[in-house]
Amino acid sequence: MNTEIIEKIDTTIVDLPLKRIHKFSATTINCKSFVIVQIHTKNGVIGIGEATTPGGPWWAGEAVETIKVMIDSYLAPALIGENALQINALLQKMDAVAAHNPFSKAALEMALLDIKGQVLNVPIYELFGGLSRESMPLKWPLAQGNAKADLEEAEHLMSFNVAQEFKVKMGYMSPEDDVNYIGELCRGLNGKATLCGDLNATWSELTTQKYLPELAAHGMDMLEQPVAAWNRLALARIRDASPMPILADESVCSPQDVNETYRLGSADMLSLKIFKHGGLTRTHQISQIAAANGIACYAGTFLESSIGTAAFMHLVAAQDNINGGNELVGPIWLADDIVEDPVQYKDNHIWVKHSPGLGVTLDLDKLSHYQRV
Repeated sequence: MNTEIIEKIDTTIVDLPLKRIHKFSATTINCKSFVIVQIHTKNGVIGIGEATTPGGPWWAGEAVETIKVMIDSYLAPALIGENALQINALLQKMDAVAAHNPFSKAALEMALLDIKGQVLNVPIYELFGGLSRESMPLKWPLAQGNAKADLEEAEHLMSFNVAQEFKVKMGYMSPEDDVNYIGELCRGLNGKATLCGDLNATWSELTTQKYLPELAAHGMDMLEQPVAAWNRLALARIRDASPMPILADESVCSPQDVNETYRLGSADMLSLKIFKHGGLTRTHQISQIAAANGIACYAGTFLESSIGTAAFMHLVAAQDNINGGNELVGPIWLADDIVEDPVQYKDNHIWVKHSPGLGVTLDLDKLSHYQRV
């Protein structure tokens, strides 16, 4: 049996610059923070991973500062001396140490998969059933809070064949202003591209039911998570009345959430995110449960660097059921990346890496340059 005994685990917080501000429903960011993980084995293999959140702890309670403490103080000590190739056993070990903290666990699992791919000399997609596709069309998030600026960005991206599908962040304005904003964007796009909206669980059921017809009339083609994560019954009633598909995000983090969403009929699609699920292995499990119940999946994002983006793209490339959209835009949304060989984008698609492991190499000079002091 192959063994790669874990000798050391390093974590570093970095703050990477953005090309422009990004508005979420709860915050606005002008840089993006990551915890970069390096797992060293006694044989000299180094696996890399990362964790990031959408601008602090508002989305799931974890932030880069708490992720670093959780890994350094609790999870890493539990993994030192263990075989890095026994990933399922190590996931169970981490669960025994920490009840939740999926973002922290996902960063470590990513680095473990990188090690396993390197040792076996295969890209990570081979660990999830093999290559099903090499690329997927990209959906770009418009989130500057200014319709003129968002439309200029969309025109620029379309002209360079980066994206022809767009999603707008909502929920930080009044519902009336949100609807008017969607209308202005749809008129500006004038049928040249598709547009969906993400409310990040900020509207009530009544507000959503009131404005759904107007959003559809403007031309919006999908609505993501309009109501609170726990309120799947309301989401089901919204879906029943909706003229457009409903995408569930905050409502679906665990396998049990998938089962309940299916039972209630709460969503047409599920947004998968490797950090909210606790890593690629568990994201794969959730995708398979969704597939068994006939629910399509969407590749969501917490705006990762090329490390996290490459990791998720390996799973996307291996899973036919992740076919509802792809928002893995982080590396071209950032003003600078943290790897020597970034993820590639061309012809409105993102492309999978074929080198062993993640297929990306950490740039140590940039790690030092962007390290938080």
